[in-house]
Amino acid sequence: MLRLALITSVGVADLGADGDLLLPELGRLGIAGTPVGWGADFKPSAFDGAVIRSASDYVDHPGRFLEWCAETSSRMPLANPVDVLAWNSDKRYLQDLERAGVAVVPTLWVGPGEALTEVRWERFVVKPVISAGARASATYARPGLPEARRHVEAITAEGVTAMVQPHLTSIDREGEVGVYVIGGEVSHAVRKAGVLRVGAPPAPDLSLGRDQRVVPSPLLEEHVRFARAVLDGVPGGPDRLLYARVDMARGEEGELLLLELECIEPRLFLEHAPARAGAVAGAFAAWLESSMAG
Repeated sequence: MLRLALITSVGVADLGADGDLLLPELGRLGIAGTPVGWGADFKPSAFDGAVIRSASDYVDHPGRFLEWCAETSSRMPLANPVDVLAWNSDKRYLQDLERAGVAVVPTLWVGPGEALTEVRWERFVVKPVISAGARASATYARPGLPEARRHVEAITAEGVTAMVQPHLTSIDREGEVGVYVIGGEVSHAVRKAGVLRVGAPPAPDLSLGRDQRVVPSPLLEEHVRFARAVLDGVPGGPDRLLYARVDMARGEEGELLLLELECIEPRLFLEHAPARAGAVAGAFAAWLESSMAG
């Protein structure tokens, strides 16, 4: 039986609802999937490959996480590739995708030593470029600009770039759609409710993301086309990715805009698409076998 490490946050020994559906399907394909916290000192013979699955706490130590990924990939196949993980860990990747022709949520970038002056939107979001689960993120109305400036200063004081984006009203009304592409195939989609509220302070942890309301979403053709266009902009091309989630929402004119491309550790939400668990396991198995053969 092949052995596949499914990389989690440090000290976390399971994958939650995803694992309940994914692990038995992997077992049926002759693969023993084992959740392992990143940072583990793998022996070369411990596993045949590793897939980043739920390592949300990488945002606390991104440099250390990427170093560990690079070392692990020197011992065994790792998905996604380390250079993609590094690129995707900093949300300035949105600039690359915008240059590639992807419609991205308008963004102001404020680096260390810079200041937030004016914001043209009535409501807007402030967050760091290295974040997950809405951690250290908050939304403001225009009268709250002084408070938003303090938020930006707190982010940049840590040597991190801050990003400021309009608060899309469509997210309040209908949420955002996340489309999963796994093994090169569009798999399923979910709709996630907005979690940021004007006046709420930035969350110091990942609790907003953990408590987010998520429901299944139909795969509309426009969502599929948009997700494919986003992945075409990934450095090296989409064929290098085992998995990705493309988060999108509608702008003020009804157009689809990219919120985020998650190539590091998107929770799969298989509990909302249980019929897809076998196909996802099959994609993982095909990747592992081809990586070992190559």
